[in-house]
Amino acid sequence: MKKFSLMFFLFFLSGCAADRVDIINNEGNIVGECTAEFNWHWYGVNDSVDYILNLCAQTYIAQGYKLSNGSILENNYTLPEPPRGNLWNKKIAYEQFKKGSISEQKYGYILAAIEYEYILKTNAANKKLANGLINKADYKQILNKAKTEFTGE
Repeated sequence: MKKFSLMFFLFFLSGCAADRVDIINNEGNIVGECTAEFNWHWYGVNDSVDYILNLCAQTYIAQGYKLSNGSILENNYTLPEPPRGNLWNKKIAYEQFKKGSISEQKYGYILAAIEYEYILKTNAANKKLANGLINKADYKQILNKAKTEFTGE
């Protein structure tokens, strides 16, 4: 029974990753942090975390701050062009990864980038609805479009 429980636990951890980087001012004090967590990414999960940490860290670096761990800056986070002139979505990215057209690392970056865009769109829609700039029907339409762009379905 213990063996089964351990296998079950490891199975669920296999698609999860999280990390953080502290933001440091010129005096060496921690003034903020960048955090990222992804669950249920079976491939490229650590790369997804690195992509988001880098995205966050770049905003602080542009303001003159330093990082507690600069290793996330060493990777090339450029996304490859999607096939057939489409935009990246989960479906296309998975197909390209399974065909071997993109690496697991790039697959992780793509998943992070499209999920980040999805979150930005849904957050903007939430703000517009809360401020009375759009009605419920418009809100649902925006969310459905964002979901379709994210999933590819």
